[in-house]
Amino acid sequence: ATGKNIGAESTAGKGSSKANEAETSETSVPPQEAEPVAEQLKEATERPIIVLPEQVTEAEKRALKEAEAMRRAEARRNRDELLGAAAVGAAIGALVPLLGGKLVEDEGDRIIVERDGEYFVRRDENALLRERDVETRFEQLSEGRTRETMTRRNGVQIVTLRDSGGYIIRRTKILPNGDEIILIDTREERRDRYVDFDEELPDLYYDIDDEDYIVSARGVRRERIRETFLAPPVERVERAYSLREIRGSKRLRDKLRRLDLDTITFDTGSAAVRESQIPLLESAAEAIAEVIDRNPAAVFLIEGHTDAVGSELYNLALSDRRAETVARIMIGYYGLPPENFIVEGYGEAFLKIDTQEAERENRRATIRNITPLMVAR
Repeated sequence: ATGKNIGAESTAGKGSSKANEAETSETSVPPQEAEPVAEQLKEATERPIIVLPEQVTEAEKRALKEAEAMRRAEARRNRDELLGAAAVGAAIGALVPLLGGKLVEDEGDRIIVERDGEYFVRRDENALLRERDVETRFEQLSEGRTRETMTRRNGVQIVTLRDSGGYIIRRTKILPNGDEIILIDTREERRDRYVDFDEELPDLYYDIDDEDYIVSARGVRRERIRETFLAPPVERVERAYSLREIRGSKRLRDKLRRLDLDTITFDTGSAAVRESQIPLLESAAEAIAEVIDRNPAAVFLIEGHTDAVGSELYNLALSDRRAETVARIMIGYYGLPPENFIVEGYGEAFLKIDTQEAERENRRATIRNITPLMVAR
């Protein structure tokens, strides 16, 4: 077995423990082993391959690569639903402000835009939510906005409102009794205002030990990880920041402690992990489950990284897929609720080991609880 079923969702404090029990029993996934590659190939055009058996032949690797290319091509045909109306028909080199800048790369399921010399990756923001047995209703609204409603078998709904550029404006979870949990609520008046927080904010200062600021997942107990996620920011949070601001600014994210998932790494050029690495995420998954038990509105940002080998644009998309892999493992192997996760790739921008050579430790992921940055008053 490769994982422990932790149980999915908490509604503590919402008066809906029965709804929580139903959600857990219907959507949790029991421990499982990686499917044989032949079986995975049957589903590869619908979802990415995230976990591979320990032994994979060269022929199987080529087949998986071909299946991934087909999946991305299919995503391109559904661009308006996946990436937002602004991405439909956008040409390489075109300036598309609603996408966040100039379009410089198109991989079907992801696009990369450049703004002021920096690159940002865009993806289908609702992909993780479709991992469970849900009924999906997609609505095209005015001004290119979309609303996607996922209804689970027990009646729980996840409603995501996105703008024409695919950015999340609001995401809520509606329980069968009508209670609403607000996960993300971006104030529209700030969505298109770009702020350079490196210039606006003073240098970061914190008075805790480095090992408490960046916590290694290797050999650390669940309790230590949980306290890391529950710890307050290391400096004052001036206001409630939007998800877009948080994703785009290292200076803002650095207000928060983070968990370095150094227990798992990725092969060169790959976003999949080997089956033997799944149990190494158990403590992190258990800690996240406990935090969500306390606060069902908690949102975790999973950040993907690469080493410096390869082009900057290729690495940015690859790192984003690595972050998605970790999120899918948390959801599919440990039964955590997908709506509590956001993924973002940062490519080779933040090397753990300062080298331009191939370095496994740089092919990694980290996790932060970004809720304190979004709810400050």
